[in-house]
Amino acid sequence: MEPSLLFDRFAEICRVPRESGNEGGMRCYLEAFAAVHGFAYREDYIGNLVMQIPGRGAGKGANPVILQSHTDMVCVKSPNSSHNFTKDEIRTLIERRVEGGVLQQVLTADGTTLGADNGLGVAAALAAATDPNITHCPPLELLFTIDEERGLTGAAQLDPSLLTGRQLINMDSEELGEICISCAGGRDMNTVWEVKRKAPTGPLAPFRVSLNGLPGGHSGVQINEGRGNAIQMLLQEIVNLFDGKPLFVSELTGGSKRNVIPGTAAIAGWTTPEAAAALQLAVDSQEPKKRIANQLAVGSDSVELIFETRIIPNRPLSDAQSLEIIQAILAIPHGPQTMSDIVPGLVETSNNVAVLTTETKRITLACSTRSSRQNAISEFQEPVKARLEARGALVSFGDGYPGWEADPDNPLLTKAEKVFVEVLGEAPHITAIHAGLECGVLKGIIPDLKMISIGPSIIDPHTVEERVLLNTVAPFYRCLTGLLSALSG
Repeated sequence: MEPSLLFDRFAEICRVPRESGNEGGMRCYLEAFAAVHGFAYREDYIGNLVMQIPGRGAGKGANPVILQSHTDMVCVKSPNSSHNFTKDEIRTLIERRVEGGVLQQVLTADGTTLGADNGLGVAAALAAATDPNITHCPPLELLFTIDEERGLTGAAQLDPSLLTGRQLINMDSEELGEICISCAGGRDMNTVWEVKRKAPTGPLAPFRVSLNGLPGGHSGVQINEGRGNAIQMLLQEIVNLFDGKPLFVSELTGGSKRNVIPGTAAIAGWTTPEAAAALQLAVDSQEPKKRIANQLAVGSDSVELIFETRIIPNRPLSDAQSLEIIQAILAIPHGPQTMSDIVPGLVETSNNVAVLTTETKRITLACSTRSSRQNAISEFQEPVKARLEARGALVSFGDGYPGWEADPDNPLLTKAEKVFVEVLGEAPHITAIHAGLECGVLKGIIPDLKMISIGPSIIDPHTVEERVLLNTVAPFYRCLTGLLSALSG
């Protein structure tokens, strides 16, 4: 397969176990590659590695260019697979599949993730370092970061003294013909209510209402698709249905992960027998379910709203604290907050009301806020924190990671656009992603970096269906090498 240098390196990489946190084999592979070819390299304390490649031809005296990729992969396998990610190589397959209505050859794996994310980026960097057909090339600094998939850990702890270049080409994008120029940063907001429970008194009936089947989705790239938020939708229906009737909450739950839009939620508690009967009648009427489904832009057919009567394991909160917590959660903005002025259609700032959990002495809500604009996360979160604290909550923030603000005047982008037209015959699609890329973290460490992100077409990464459209790899590599030649003069 062509380019043979790139695919030879990728085949070698597929033989090395490289699950996030288990990347020692990849480090040894890269060190051995550098030794064989006589390239100098340096590592920082956490395990990021930078390989230094001399310039060639007209590029010998040019400014260095950083080629950046990450060495780890997401390791997922099918239920019937016996693959051991700690020692087995990735078994690759070439198949013919219909993609976008066209029969194409794809590279995939046998029952596991392929690891083209970001193994093809690593392979492209190593190929460019040794390709005899690249006659003009600036000095290269091949930056291989670790542990990207678990939270950009390697990039966040990079020793900036490893790098001298200020132009960086990230190769972790997944669509040929696109040039990414911006990504979102993020910071978690954690809210805790210390709860006071007491034994229910008087004639009270237990109940549980659960909302299931909302589409969920990625809290970054799908936050603007009208997928709903199960936590807030359920609590809003409960407030409407109770309408002043006694409500003693015992348990609030919803969502699964901070970076996933919640598709399920539940509330359990106590109320009067009359209110419980009225609640059951309302749920059974399907009207609340219809109201929820009508608010969704996608995936409304699978919505379920279920009423149950059962013994409640925990003592309830007071009526006042129950209502206070519910109203506080409903007052937190969810979804897109601002749109980009630079990239049409791009969400600039968003918030995901993500995970709601209940313990004996506390109820906790985790939110994830993203933005590509500097200071926008704090501007959003600080007023929300003040409102929550006014309702008796304790609020704290995670460490967070910076975004990468779009710079349409980036000279690296200007040269890349010209090269893409020459190679692909059409102008590239300039895009941005409302999710985290290492570019944002690296920009926070080295503020004067000029960056773009490119890559071949990779479909369904992080799943056993991960596959690469083979006819996109050679054009991607020509765009990369053509850009290196353009940066030599």
